[in-house]
Amino acid sequence: MENSLSKNLIILHLAVVVAFSGAIWAQQKEGFVEAWEIRHNLLQPPVKIMDTIGLKPGMVIGDVGAGRGRFTVWFADRVGDKGKVYANDILEKSLRHLEQRCERLGFTNVITCLGTVVKPNIPDKVLDIAFMINVYHHLEKPVELLKNIIPTLKPDGTLVIVEHEPVKSGYATESTSEEEMVKKADEAGYKLEKIETFLARDNIYFFKKK
Repeated sequence: MENSLSKNLIILHLAVVVAFSGAIWAQQKEGFVEAWEIRHNLLQPPVKIMDTIGLKPGMVIGDVGAGRGRFTVWFADRVGDKGKVYANDILEKSLRHLEQRCERLGFTNVITCLGTVVKPNIPDKVLDIAFMINVYHHLEKPVELLKNIIPTLKPDGTLVIVEHEPVKSGYATESTSEEEMVKKADEAGYKLEKIETFLARDNIYFFKKK
């Protein structure tokens, strides 16, 4: 009886994992999702997030703090050949890894941008969306960087920040409260448009420039 119950629990657990990660496996190519990303993608489903932020084929998005490209490759796949992804990071090593990854996957619509702690080094007026995920709480000078993102946005461009919320995530340090996020964005020259709260650990903030 106990063994049977344990087996059923394992089967149920696997079913839940498959249900949450179906989009990942459906779109996965060889090397599309790296092993370390799977757990993160279950908690922050790329397809659901792209749908929520309104990313469509042909759009231009900036992945600020792209790192090794966990979301960059999904963006590149979504916007297609008529769209573009500007992948920014301050670590050249991470961007080289991302470039190799995109070359292997056949993406020619990704442009890497080596930045500084305050400058994304993305061209002016090109972005429909500037996007950050798991980045904001690492920023040394958040207000300065957010200010320098404004010139990269098109007139109706949007800044989207996915950030751990302290109570939901249980993280005291690697998180930002809603009050603090809105306050710093306001200082940088943005107004809050809306907040999505459906993620288990994170809030998704949508900002427009004032």
